[in-house]
Amino acid sequence: MINIGIVGSGNRGIRCYGLYLLKKKKDIAKIVGVSDPDRKRLEVAKKVLKLDDDAIFTDTEKLLEMKNLDAIIITSPDYTHKDIAISAFNRGLDVLCEKPLALTVEDCDEILEAQRKSGKILCVGFVLRYNNFYRKMYEIANVEKKLGRIIIAGAIDSVSTGSQYFFHGWWRLRKNSGGLLVQKATHSIDILNWVINSKPVRVYGEGGLAVFGGKEPDDKRCSSCEKKNECPEALLEKNISWDYGEASISIEIEDKCVFAKEIDVYDHEVLTISYENNVKAFFVESQFTPDYKREFWFIGDKARMYGIDPYIVSKKDKRKPYIEIVYRHTREKEIIPVKLNPGGHGGGDPGLIDDFLRCCITRENVGADGIAGRESIAVCAGGEKSIETGKIIELRRKV
Repeated sequence: MINIGIVGSGNRGIRCYGLYLLKKKKDIAKIVGVSDPDRKRLEVAKKVLKLDDDAIFTDTEKLLEMKNLDAIIITSPDYTHKDIAISAFNRGLDVLCEKPLALTVEDCDEILEAQRKSGKILCVGFVLRYNNFYRKMYEIANVEKKLGRIIIAGAIDSVSTGSQYFFHGWWRLRKNSGGLLVQKATHSIDILNWVINSKPVRVYGEGGLAVFGGKEPDDKRCSSCEKKNECPEALLEKNISWDYGEASISIEIEDKCVFAKEIDVYDHEVLTISYENNVKAFFVESQFTPDYKREFWFIGDKARMYGIDPYIVSKKDKRKPYIEIVYRHTREKEIIPVKLNPGGHGGGDPGLIDDFLRCCITRENVGADGIAGRESIAVCAGGEKSIETGKIIELRRKV
């Protein structure tokens, strides 16, 4: 039996990890504790996950000190990941950490060094690697080798919910999120790294704030703004409710103005990335598109592959994930529909957890390891620095 502690009792901590372990994996895993500084959330976690009073903690260090603990799952805010992961490794625990692994390459390296010394498992929350759509793209490129030698690649993240997700709350400050390349783009950058099957060596970026940010006071809030009923970015409902069956919780989310002076994360970025195997790639992220989707291109000397993973598109355009291959010399087109597994992120959420538990038992390497987490942050944090300085950033690695 793997005794697991969960750090953070938000929706991912309780629903994605907690309830899945409780309902689907109780034969091999047991949740023995949860930590969160929010007492209200802890009480909900206690009821939903059927924990005793002595199994909930407002201090994460108290959770990590539990004598019967084997592993932890970190779902706390991004800027807390490094210290918690290192503390867990120092106590001999296996770790599953939500993405991003950390906010900087240096912090990732500290985590990896602590993992190396401990000899324990580190799994990063790259759930897309366990989604059949992305797995199929990897197989086409690296197992079936239908594209030949990949030469050019690219990805576009269209984020229709940028305003709601990132510019009303704590993510809008780079000190908390590392920037939205680090916070959001880390998924798609990881897929590029994975399918290209090489390590990035340099990145150059351009971007900025074109829609969000501005001159409004930092403490201005939608709920008290006289223009809230006419502003399309206004967050009119501050309360979010989550019903877990055994208990429910209603929390108040931040509704700060998205046009405030303090906002210093970019709302659009364009990157060019060079790899050790000479592949050249581009990446584009926009936080103000009407649709929400991920698109990928991989161009080889034999064929070109295009894949689209749409979440929200126009009302008349209801696509499902699919992959298209066009062969260079014949111009024949092959359409590959993809059936997703049940569960969040197209089956990626349960796939990630299953892989982590399997490796906790077998001591094999996970499919989304700390090196992958580090290489993604190298590109994303490097891209942020490039946009800020206007310089090409060389991505020097210790690993």
